[in-house]
Amino acid sequence: MNKPKGEFKGGNNIALKIPKYQYSETVHFYKEVIKLPYLGNMAGSHAFQFGDVTLWLDCMDNYSKQDVWLELQTDNVKVAADYLRENHINRRDEVEVHENSEGYWISDPCGTILRVNPQKKNSL
Repeated sequence: MNKPKGEFKGGNNIALKIPKYQYSETVHFYKEVIKLPYLGNMAGSHAFQFGDVTLWLDCMDNYSKQDVWLELQTDNVKVAADYLRENHINRRDEVEVHENSEGYWISDPCGTILRVNPQKKNSL
């Protein structure tokens, strides 16, 4: 039996954190101008199909500029956490709370927020 390695791959979600004053115009842009397939309003965020991933538009009351958050998936979140810690990548769990979740937040050196989640298993 192979031991999980904690390897990373791109996840299924990209979140645009949008200042409140630009939110309506941005939703209109993706929905009415670009006409991305609209998946609906879920948990207060508008979701669009963006190729193989879901693009989430999140309205942020306290942001002055837009920010992009990405998702990573790994086959073993604990091994991945150990690897990241060994490479001096600090957890950033203060950015958003996901209770009862195995995943956690990190950021790259320039500040891009990344959500590290367990890899979704393919069911056959």
